[in-house]
Amino acid sequence: MTRLEVQRLVPHTDVILRSPRNWTAILFFAGLSSLHAYLAASAMVHARWEGFMSAMFAITFAGVSLFCWLMRSEVAVLAEERKLRLRTGVRRLCIERFIPFAQVRTVRLTLLHPKHPTAARIELVCDREVIDCPPTSVPRQEALCLAITMGVRLVKVYSDAFGPVAERLQHLPLNEESHNDE
Repeated sequence: MTRLEVQRLVPHTDVILRSPRNWTAILFFAGLSSLHAYLAASAMVHARWEGFMSAMFAITFAGVSLFCWLMRSEVAVLAEERKLRLRTGVRRLCIERFIPFAQVRTVRLTLLHPKHPTAARIELVCDREVIDCPPTSVPRQEALCLAITMGVRLVKVYSDAFGPVAERLQHLPLNEESHNDE
């Protein structure tokens, strides 16, 4: 067996990870819309025809801001079908693609700071790409759940904020068999 095979006694459950809204883009386009609405109103008060162009920009940027507010991205782990579903879009109007578990090589957990778990990144390393998972407040548990569900290895990457590697490794229990061989 080259891959991890885990016998499950519980039924397969699907895990769906949804990304939060991109508030930076929402507020940026809403600000541009407000700016152009102000310019359109002041131009129209002074009977200038440029106000119509600013009004069109205000409506366009308001539409883009609304689209960014509705836009969602999700990574679904479909355990029963043994594949990932990547979906990006607005409700039923979305782009969807599937990646079988056989193409997933590892789950990479990058821990950036020991006191800020939300700064961690979870990535699914596949044959031809690396898929970012949405941010979470429990990255270690979520990464372990994903690795066990897909039957792949979990790779942890620590930043310098965790201290030297030697300090972390000296707290690990020694393997008695390898210790006796020396």
